[in-house]
Amino acid sequence: MGFLDRITQKLKQGTAAAFAPAVDPRPLNVSAHQKQRALLVQVSGAIQDVIAARGRLEASAAGVRAKLPALEDQARDELRAGRKDMARLALQRRQVAAAELRTLDRQLAEVQREEVALSVVQQRLSAQIEAFAARQQVIRARYSAAEAQVRINEAMTGVSADFESLTAALQRAEERTETLQARATAIDRLVQEGDLESLELPAGDDVEVQLAALESDLTEKPQAS
Repeated sequence: MGFLDRITQKLKQGTAAAFAPAVDPRPLNVSAHQKQRALLVQVSGAIQDVIAARGRLEASAAGVRAKLPALEDQARDELRAGRKDMARLALQRRQVAAAELRTLDRQLAEVQREEVALSVVQQRLSAQIEAFAARQQVIRARYSAAEAQVRINEAMTGVSADFESLTAALQRAEERTETLQARATAIDRLVQEGDLESLELPAGDDVEVQLAALESDLTEKPQAS
């Protein structure tokens, strides 16, 4: 294949691509919108799980926190009673509870940070979905308008062809009418001038028959009188 042939083929391919029907973006947009909505549902579910976990941690931390004063009071009571070993045991239990409370507080802080992060993601995703829905409406309207414009242009193309044919027919009819009018005007002028010999009347048997009938009428009328 020569260089010019390759260029010609490229031009044909480009022309075919330019006039090929455009892909309807509306189903694709609906699919993407559904995926975003599904993701938002997942994020909302995760937030609810985190909130439930935070509630459980808060309840556990509150229970442990409530034990600390009681254990400290128990240690004092054991010391007053002279039971030093029992007081030591109560303080050890208090230390374990305090360590458990610190662990619960750290977990609670992590859960709260995760909840905040998920809430931010939820808000951003909701805003994106709203913006996407607005763009989707615009795309739908523009695509529908483009489809209507294409149909109108196609219809106008057919109408234009019909108008061209009708215009040509009308022009031919006008030309024939003008020719007949010009001939009628010329005949009227010749009749008024009495120059009947200049008329180019069509010869034919019909004229002769009519002339013979007129002569016969004129011949018969005197005899009847």
